Amino acid sequence: MEHRTVCVNGVNLHLVQAGEQGAALILLHGFPQTWLIWRYVLPAFAQRYRVLAMDLRGYGDSDKPASGYDKGTMAEDVRALMDRLEIERALVVGHDRGARVARRLGLEHPSRVAGVVLLDILPLEWVYSHMDDQTARLYWHWIFHLIPELPEQLIRGNEEAYLQHFFGRSPGLTDDAAAMAEYLRCFRLPGAVEAALSDYRDAYFVDRPRYLADRAAGRKLEVPALLLWGAESRLGGLPVLDIWREVAVDVRGEEVPHCGHYVPEEQPELVIDRVLRFAAETLGA
Repeated sequence: MEHRTVCVNGVNLHLVQAGEQGAALILLHGFPQTWLIWRYVLPAFAQRYRVLAMDLRGYGDSDKPASGYDKGTMAEDVRALMDRLEIERALVVGHDRGARVARRLGLEHPSRVAGVVLLDILPLEWVYSHMDDQTARLYWHWIFHLIPELPEQLIRGNEEAYLQHFFGRSPGLTDDAAAMAEYLRCFRLPGAVEAALSDYRDAYFVDRPRYLADRAAGRKLEVPALLLWGAESRLGGLPVLDIWREVAVDVRGEEVPHCGHYVPEEQPELVIDRVLRFAAETLGA
């Protein structure tokens, strides 16, 4: 694996590249993680495809600018990276926030996206529109992160406890001490907390209205979409595929048993199998 830093769209983006030249897989992590979430699946993907696992702006060892955390801008980061590395078309695999970037990229640049794999998410505008008492308890941080200034003050200096709360939702995840230490190192970097909060704030104030306008106009994601979600995550038991069919044309997928939110780390063998099958269909062997 080769670590690189590439300047595109006004930011320096850190990425890990592996595999042969040719058809490309782009891997996008979520909150509060980095490219490292793909460590179990990346070697298998690299045996067949060119793989880029990047740190999104604001995360990991990428730049942490003061603005630009709406998913349109973050999707442009990915498109600009593809241009810089001469990748004409790719399968984009995203977890959590990264899946939201993948969705926007597929909407704005369908000719560049062979398909998207969306791991353990629902459309963000659907979640906010169905914010009943149970949803609010499950997604409490979506609301907490919108408060100006206070979250920064409470999280700074308590980064480890904050991350442990989220990782603790998936039994066994925190057993990988080296990975947990790396996630914590990155979350303690200057500007990292502010960037993560800006990610959620722009999602509510910029992305949510944009997606509601897309729905009103009947605009849907047209590239093929594969959905995988944990049976023991917040999505377990929900009609996930039906919800996504409201906003996407070509949807397939499944609930992953014995799995929480962090699907690539909890069930890597299944992710490898399903993603490679989907890649063969959308990119070719």
